[in-house]
Amino acid sequence: MSKLKKILLMALSLVLVAAMSIGGTVAYLQDEKSDVNVMTLGNVKIEQHEYQRAEGVAYNAGEAGAGNGVKKGALVPFEQKQALYPSVPKNNAATDYSAEQTDLFYWGDYVYSGTAGNGLWNDNNLSNVMDKMVFVENTGKSDAYVRTVIAFECPEGITIGEPSRGAEIMINTNIGTYDWEDVGYITVDGVRYAVMTATYKKILEPGNQSHPSLLQVVMTHNATNEDMELLGASYEILVKTQAVQAEGFADAATALDAAFGESSEKAAEWFDGVIAEHSADTWDGTVDTSWYNDTDTEFTLTTAEQLAGLAKLVDEGNTFTSKTVKVGKNLDLRYVPEGATESQCFNPIGSYRKDKIFKGTFDGQSHTIANMSQNTWALDNGYYYGDLGLGLFGMVEGATIKNLTMDGASISGESAICGSVAACAYGECTFENITVKNSKVNDYQYYAGGVVGWASGDHTYKNINVDASTTVGSQWGDFGNANGGIIGGAGTSGTYHFEDCTVACRIDATNDVVSAYQWYNYRNSGMLIGKVGPETIVNGVATVTADNVTCKNVTVIYDDWANYTYCEFAGTGYPYVRVQAGVSVDAYSNVRYGHPTDANGNTVVDDNHVHNDGEAHHELIAFDYLFGGPANHRYCYYGINEHPGVTVIYNNK
Repeated sequence: MSKLKKILLMALSLVLVAAMSIGGTVAYLQDEKSDVNVMTLGNVKIEQHEYQRAEGVAYNAGEAGAGNGVKKGALVPFEQKQALYPSVPKNNAATDYSAEQTDLFYWGDYVYSGTAGNGLWNDNNLSNVMDKMVFVENTGKSDAYVRTVIAFECPEGITIGEPSRGAEIMINTNIGTYDWEDVGYITVDGVRYAVMTATYKKILEPGNQSHPSLLQVVMTHNATNEDMELLGASYEILVKTQAVQAEGFADAATALDAAFGESSEKAAEWFDGVIAEHSADTWDGTVDTSWYNDTDTEFTLTTAEQLAGLAKLVDEGNTFTSKTVKVGKNLDLRYVPEGATESQCFNPIGSYRKDKIFKGTFDGQSHTIANMSQNTWALDNGYYYGDLGLGLFGMVEGATIKNLTMDGASISGESAICGSVAACAYGECTFENITVKNSKVNDYQYYAGGVVGWASGDHTYKNINVDASTTVGSQWGDFGNANGGIIGGAGTSGTYHFEDCTVACRIDATNDVVSAYQWYNYRNSGMLIGKVGPETIVNGVATVTADNVTCKNVTVIYDDWANYTYCEFAGTGYPYVRVQAGVSVDAYSNVRYGHPTDANGNTVVDDNHVHNDGEAHHELIAFDYLFGGPANHRYCYYGINEHPGVTVIYNNK
């Protein structure tokens, strides 16, 4: 990583010659409306993707024939507003910041061989590395030259460069397939940034995705407490990609400078408004459908009211078949009306009725939809139990939903299928690059899923992360519903493919803590799918096989929650059994409602609990199902805890 250097200006005569030679070509290019983070000129269409490693995933050296290199773990959409902390060597390892290492590493189907830089790729020696992997995908029909412009927050007093020369921040980049240039400094919204450009060395052909340009940002051991104060609570990395059609130009630099200008002169202008784009538009409780028309096939939503309008349009029978709806800004759906104490419910996009189905493409463009609140008792749009599916989408068919983070969703359904992204998904569906965090999905009697409640058809789930801050569970100790980290329940006639997924959420399907029927615990619950077929008979017991599920590079993480200690009761009648709606009818209650105490002051789930009042003994119930089944009951299927392509990590031992 070199120090920032000055741009060498071209001689005036060369500039004039270049302008004369390409001026005619530029004049004939058609400029299209662009998204906030991309700039295009000509018959070109691109998408910029920003990823980070999923929680708990590390690069593991020497895997699967990777030689001396490393293999990629699951990637998820990059989360803005992260804090940057000083890097720390692990296990007292000696980390040589100045050493460079040539590795072979994998990004899905993409392989990059070159100088990885500083030996950090296996992450075995260094923690607190901020990942930001930036890819560009050519979604149009023309060959394109591509340049990604990256602005790194860099206040006065902070240096970006080599740690051996005292730099506080080091950047790991892909120098094998990009030409890098240090542009200089710009100020955006009062914040100073260091700007670099990465020009792709090859033509990016239609349908292809580039290798990543930016890879990681590291705060080095040179950083001080004063430096931390300068950077503040979060570290900003602004990224914008430019693309121009390759035809008619001799090389990428010539084409891109002609189309957009030189970086040293235009960088501040390019990033104007990008900071505001990262902030969220907050819902005011109203609905806006004015953005829609019958002729366009692509729409970009930049307000929460427009998203509410999408729900209204689908309710009215518009399926959005062959159309794409994009999100152009982070959206916050929390709206508390005057005089109310809780957020207004956001009506799902579609429902069970066949004339209320979304069939298009929904592209979040790496944005976040936050604080969505839904419950069956407060929806005010004419919904009723038999017509209801709770989630961002109530029902989709043949749809693609991608590049989206659901943050802080709260979903409670009685006799309703629930999923944070979609309640029901039918046909050939794709869910890609989706993160679910800080969310709760709970249902009574039916299905609850971290991403989808009920799935039927041929589905693909790729780059999905349902993290440890999310809970999927049953309400009131229900025996009837299924709970899954990604899918609540899946039809036996469909096929389901999981790739580059990480699931670490809590499955809260413990039913009644005090019930003698302990074998109902975790009935039809699984970290990937709560209820799935087909099944086989093993020693006279029906056991799930999940033959219709394929997995590639999937990681499942069990935490402490997966080991519960229960009191099993000798009797099942009053006052020992029922808990309804979180209100106990006796001295005992459910673990979900705050570890209450019994008549002797002992917590019901405490290992040191004193047995009395009808309690027989403690019962340890451990959970480790990937695909759902009950625990020890002749009327239900057994689950399974192993499957090809799935790595299981137990943090609950």
